[in-house]
Amino acid sequence: MKNFIQKNLRSMNGVLAIIFGLVALFMPGITLAALGVYFAITLLVGGITLIVSAFKVRKVSPQWSFLLMEGLIGILLAAIILARPKLLATVFVTIMGLWALFIGLIFLFSYFKKVLPTFYNAFLLIISILSLIMGITIMVNPFESTRIITVFIGIYTLAYGIFSVVNSSRNYR
Repeated sequence: MKNFIQKNLRSMNGVLAIIFGLVALFMPGITLAALGVYFAITLLVGGITLIVSAFKVRKVSPQWSFLLMEGLIGILLAAIILARPKLLATVFVTIMGLWALFIGLIFLFSYFKKVLPTFYNAFLLIISILSLIMGITIMVNPFESTRIITVFIGIYTLAYGIFSVVNSSRNYR
């Protein structure tokens, strides 16, 4: 039962990202404020889950510090979003761009360390490239077309969520 709960905790971050990605893809007209609050809750729950997972696998996985870093970044961004919801509409897209850049760099660094099997490593490279492209695109012109950016965010987040769910099924021993 304990292993079942731990496995589900690790995949929760991915499931939340998949839900967020589907909402962004199929309802791009949704307001950025509502999408931002959902994103903040996703980051908060996902960040907590990643931190718990990092401490649970720290003795058996050399990647535990990356899980911890990703979780802390997620919680920090969630706190920023939730603390200032009225400003969210003006800075949400920029925060998403920064998050994508940070996560893309973390994943790219993980790719070059080659600590995952070939299939996972290739998927990690794809996610890192998508993340970096999304982050750069958003940072260059965050308010050009929020609908297009929202769809792109949905595609990226869906891919990230699938990777997280698939990666959570790995055995860290």
